[in-house]
Amino acid sequence: MNASGTFQTLKELITRLVRLYLESAKLTLAEKMTLLLSAALILIIVLVLGIFALAFFAGAAVEALQLVLEPWLSNLLLGGFFLIIIMLVFLLRKPLIINPIAKFLSRLMFESGNDKH
Repeated sequence: MNASGTFQTLKELITRLVRLYLESAKLTLAEKMTLLLSAALILIIVLVLGIFALAFFAGAAVEALQLVLEPWLSNLLLGGFFLIIIMLVFLLRKPLIINPIAKFLSRLMFESGNDKH
């Protein structure tokens, strides 16, 4: 085999290797996007259903409190409870929200091929 044939073979092998790496990158990206979008969809579904459940539980709590308190006082008490919950979530946003999201995304983006779920 002459030098030009060797270079041609080497060029074909490198071209094939680059195509395989690009195909692997596309498949990895598709897998990561699938995981990310499915997690986002599950989060949205849980949030919507959680809001409905919270509304029903809040209504039941107001009705139960109205058995022993004035209606305005039971509404005020439950509103104050929700304000305290909002303040706690705001104050603890880093350990409750930011850190888990960052951990999920970093694990998703930087996991090696050997570390499957």
